[in-house]
Amino acid sequence: MRSTYLYAFVFLSVVCFGIVLCFPVPVEASGYMGHQAKKGCTKCHGKQFKSWQDTSHGKAMESLKPGVKKEAKTKAKLDPDKDYTQDKDCLKCHTTGYSKGGYSPGNNVKMENFSNVGCESCHGGGKDYMDVKKKYRKKLIPRQEMIDAGMLYGEKEVCEKCHNNDSPFNAELDKKYALDYKKVLKKATHEHKKLKKLPIRKGSEWLYE
Repeated sequence: MRSTYLYAFVFLSVVCFGIVLCFPVPVEASGYMGHQAKKGCTKCHGKQFKSWQDTSHGKAMESLKPGVKKEAKTKAKLDPDKDYTQDKDCLKCHTTGYSKGGYSPGNNVKMENFSNVGCESCHGGGKDYMDVKKKYRKKLIPRQEMIDAGMLYGEKEVCEKCHNNDSPFNAELDKKYALDYKKVLKKATHEHKKLKKLPIRKGSEWLYE
């Protein structure tokens, strides 16, 4: 009798293990919360969000649609009539947090909240440093503590993860695609305003000129 139970236990264990391998549970990456108005970045940064919507980053998904930017796509040897909005090689740089708990094709909520090159593409996953903000609430938040918790400030290295030769639109194809870091931060992100209580970060004075 005991051996029967043992065999049954082993059999069920093998079956369960097989199910886990075949149907893995998707794991949410830490950090991403999206730019939805009630819970995300937009709750406090509405003006930046509004200005971002009119930039190339704010409309990044539009360029993946069929018939859009035909001449540029043809020059890059892409099919101008193809729908690239489901192409994983494109989505990793035209959305926020793709395959990392952010943008997820088929999930309408995540497609809305993480579409285009949003806040967390440049500033890192908000959940990683929101606890610091909550701790201080309306008090002055130590900038270094935010950085230590994962806050990014659009460093050049962040831009280069997508603006590089792996992209079909690169400097070898046309010099205009070469990364102009300062131009990208000024015109493709959002408006930058000086904070009343914090000095301008050293090295970024040009952003406010």
